[in-house]
Amino acid sequence: MQPERGDVVRSSDPFKLGRDTQRPWLVLNTEAHPFGREQYITVAISTKEYEDSLTLPDAVWEVGGVPRDSFVSPWAVHSPRREDFVAWQGRVTDAFVERVVDKLETYLR
Repeated sequence: MQPERGDVVRSSDPFKLGRDTQRPWLVLNTEAHPFGREQYITVAISTKEYEDSLTLPDAVWEVGGVPRDSFVSPWAVHSPRREDFVAWQGRVTDAFVERVVDKLETYLR
């Protein structure tokens, strides 16, 4: 699997404990990433809504989706490797990805 910016992929969550440690992740990196074909910058997608969560509505999906109401957690950054991905789940619009990146940037400045 060779994910691209805007793809939603399933991978384990290094912050979860127990048996069900997978979650969907939104890929954010561009081709400027020095290891962009091997390692990715992703943010968590969760069914829990927090104050700074971004709602993931059906309207932002170009293809695919999630079975339950879900939210992007722009502060929950993970850098999985290509071999860590277990499934491709879909793709969201570029405009939505930009919203997520803008929100993530607020935590870094």
